[in-house]
Amino acid sequence: MNPFLRPLYDALYDVLDPDRVEHYLEKSIIEIAPIAFMRGRTLNDAFVILDEAQNTTSEQMKMFLTRLDLIPSRGHGDVTQIDLPNGRKSGWSRRWKSSAG
Repeated sequence: MNPFLRPLYDALYDVLDPDRVEHYLEKSIIEIAPIAFMRGRTLNDAFVILDEAQNTTSEQMKMFLTRLDLIPSRGHGDVTQIDLPNGRKSGWSRRWKSSAG
């Protein structure tokens, strides 16, 4: 397993029985995918979680938000843990600044 995904799997196992998680993954009821794979997709009848949102660029955040018109979603990010290269703005922090004003 990719070590970057471990916290996401840990969270799934905290809220669901491990056998159920495995079943849902096998049946594609739960799909875990990098944000880059959302481009061009239509997400109907879905619940979307964006983990590590503080590391999205503004372009990635815009792409993510445009796919969430009528579906429930959650974003999780900590602006104190941004790992983007110097000079890149976090889409997560820009998102919250724009929605706060």
